[in-house]
Amino acid sequence: MKPVKYALFGLLLGLPVHCTGAELWVDRTAAPGGEGSSAKPFQTITQAIQASHGGDTITIRKGTYAESLPLDKSGTAQQPTVLRAATSERVIISGFSPIGGWQPHRDHIYTTTADWPAGELFVGYAMQPVARWPDGGESWRRIDRFDPAAGTLHDAGDLAREKELTDLASRPAAARLYLYLARGNVFGDAPLAKLDPTSSTLTTGQAKSLRSLTGKGDRYQIVNHVSLITAPGQWASEPADAGHTRFYFWPRNLEDLQHTQARRAGKPLIRVGRSGATTSHVRVEGLEVTGGAGPGIEIGGADHVNVTRCTVHHNSGTGIGVRRCAFIDLSENISLANQTGVGIASSHDLTIQRNEIALNMVDGLVVAGNVTGRPGGEPGTRDVLVKRNYIHHHLLLSHPDNMQTYRDVERLTIEENVLLWGGQGLMTEETNHGALRDCVVVGTGAIAVIFGHSNANDWTVERCTIGLGGWGALSLTGRDYRLDHDIFLQNMHALGETVASDYNIYTTSSDKQPIALVSKPKWRTFFTPADAAAATGQESHSLRADPLFRSAPTRQAVATWDDRNTRARLFVRQSGADHPTDGFSPGDRIELNGDGVPRRLTAVDDDSLQFDPPLPQLPLRSALVWNWKDADKPVLDLRPRDGSPALSSGKDGGRIGADLDIPAYQRGDFDGDGKRDLPELPDDLKAAWPNPNAVVMPLHGA
Repeated sequence: MKPVKYALFGLLLGLPVHCTGAELWVDRTAAPGGEGSSAKPFQTITQAIQASHGGDTITIRKGTYAESLPLDKSGTAQQPTVLRAATSERVIISGFSPIGGWQPHRDHIYTTTADWPAGELFVGYAMQPVARWPDGGESWRRIDRFDPAAGTLHDAGDLAREKELTDLASRPAAARLYLYLARGNVFGDAPLAKLDPTSSTLTTGQAKSLRSLTGKGDRYQIVNHVSLITAPGQWASEPADAGHTRFYFWPRNLEDLQHTQARRAGKPLIRVGRSGATTSHVRVEGLEVTGGAGPGIEIGGADHVNVTRCTVHHNSGTGIGVRRCAFIDLSENISLANQTGVGIASSHDLTIQRNEIALNMVDGLVVAGNVTGRPGGEPGTRDVLVKRNYIHHHLLLSHPDNMQTYRDVERLTIEENVLLWGGQGLMTEETNHGALRDCVVVGTGAIAVIFGHSNANDWTVERCTIGLGGWGALSLTGRDYRLDHDIFLQNMHALGETVASDYNIYTTSSDKQPIALVSKPKWRTFFTPADAAAATGQESHSLRADPLFRSAPTRQAVATWDDRNTRARLFVRQSGADHPTDGFSPGDRIELNGDGVPRRLTAVDDDSLQFDPPLPQLPLRSALVWNWKDADKPVLDLRPRDGSPALSSGKDGGRIGADLDIPAYQRGDFDGDGKRDLPELPDDLKAAWPNPNAVVMPLHGA
């Protein structure tokens, strides 16, 4: 009875009484002095967290909260600690700070000063393009020689003829070199200290940035100088006194000046867990997390954490990051336009399901083990389920993959996912005992699925549809692979010595395209399953046939980085074809990088395609060109239709290939019930959804 007496005593004295599992309310418009009740809510989320106990629920009413939130109070399995948005209300946890005070500078350009070292400029949630030379209508400049010791590089052309560089040469200010390093196929950057147009020489004060140059295929742009602002939307900046930043901006309209903002350096916007202790049983629900100058949601040293129905976007680090955790569930979230969408490291027992991960600057989903790279530095990652996610459009910086795994990952199951339009669809290294089941992985600049570097072993690939890879469908460099009941779309793959492969369907772009390759005892290609079976013992029940998809492109070509490219003409290559443009004809409708815009081919040459309407800018690197022939509106649906051999040619008359409703996934419906499982996108975020063919790159490379 003592607890009751003490509670009554507290009530009689008018003291606040806390009961486990209480609900605390937050409303940024509330009057000061609230105590967390629905009638008198706190003004800030931080106040609620400080007043809360483990197992409490913090419910937040609509509004934007510029806070960094440490969430480290454990709940229980029966009563977790909950941080959530009020039902049907938009709650934004924001790291953005507004930028105002714009004044005319010259011509159409305005200027102002931000009171922190800002690194980019947004109008609303739309990142604005930093001023560049050459601009998006011209190829990057070629580097023909360099001297890392001196910190210099030499332009392959004649910079003395480029009059737009005169002002920059006289005062480089905060201009930077944006570098494409061909040897690593990555991007980097360095400050530009000096430009000498007469000798076509550029000097950086950061010589180590040039160490990876080879002079063979290396390129550069100059970015971030007021003299390079030549079109609406462009900006540049330079340091001002006391750590401030001076901005220069040509707005598309004057109203844009009322909506400018930038990310401010700070901690993760939401941090679940704390150093030196384990935080358990926490749920984060229904929040929009944006504008972090680092991670959006970071989970570290925690277990039994669920993040659900959150929209995490435009953070300069990982959207949702998990490290040294256990029993984590990430479900029904959107991770958009961050550096990396979702990152997992040194954790075990995770479920990543029914998420959309899209258009992040580098990778979509990363599952890694010991990211330190030091033996014993951190644990590996174990027992991960990745199920029913839509991961797409990772084509930009570094080595972009829709999904990547590396450094000691064991028992990874990837089921019923759709992975479209990536540099690579799935890239695995040092990842063993995995399964890729009932997945669609199509549309890549390189190989669609890579089991790489001879250290990704013991994998099952079954009932998948894989293909339209720029260099092939599969790379099998390790051991112990089981491939069955898969459809390989217009790509061959390698049948290694420790591969067991059967009951597959190979669909090729022409009769001249082989289905498989072996390297031992000598290099050979096979054109029919019967030939492969006779030589390797594999594919005895496989078919070379048309799977009769409901709607699929007839060909994929990949645009190469070529100085002759224009916004209306691209030079291309094509896997498995005699000529780069085989299968393309004038009048065909094409789609570029899955942007949903039908373009008409106006001319087809041996190695290039001309089309209308033109692209808004040149592709950043490779671009994926899909031929839809006469389709007015491209819709990808790789379910086999009636009469398809994929419906009954498997073992015991079973199905071959994936049977996923891709259009439903694209609507955010992962269970096929006709209802969207993901959060609805507000109009301002829809307007800021990145265009894969109008790339806005960050100021710094990756």
